[in-house]
Amino acid sequence: MAWRKPRSPEDTIFYPGTMEVEEYVYTPGLHGEELAKALRQGKILGMKCGSTLIVPPLTFCPDGSPGELVPVESTWRVVTYTIVYDTIEGEPLEEPEIIAVLRPDGFQGGLVHRVRAAPGSIYIGMPVRPVFRPEGERTGAITDILYFEPV
Repeated sequence: MAWRKPRSPEDTIFYPGTMEVEEYVYTPGLHGEELAKALRQGKILGMKCGSTLIVPPLTFCPDGSPGELVPVESTWRVVTYTIVYDTIEGEPLEEPEIIAVLRPDGFQGGLVHRVRAAPGSIYIGMPVRPVFRPEGERTGAITDILYFEPV
């Protein structure tokens, strides 16, 4: 069976929906409750599996062990990114949005989140830090991180 690729932007098929960065709907898993508590405190946790550090924490390490939760205190960096200028309906956004894969130094994995920076200033490897909601507004969700900003 063949799959017909679009030949031009006019042939592109749009699938309306919500990106993960806009709405996270996951069960918490083994370490999810601790991660939620940390997010409420304005902290991010990773997981130590032997000598490997992983973010976000997994339910189990690749070897099946529960692993150990560790605070993420290293600098976050932009792994890759895209700049969104238009809505899915093709209307221009008031301000472009930068959606990036972000990873702390020394860790595997990463988070998909917004970066608040000028579109012309962002680059792969750019150091960033999380900006959290005010303390009384945090719910223990990944959206407690409003965005990441350049260091």
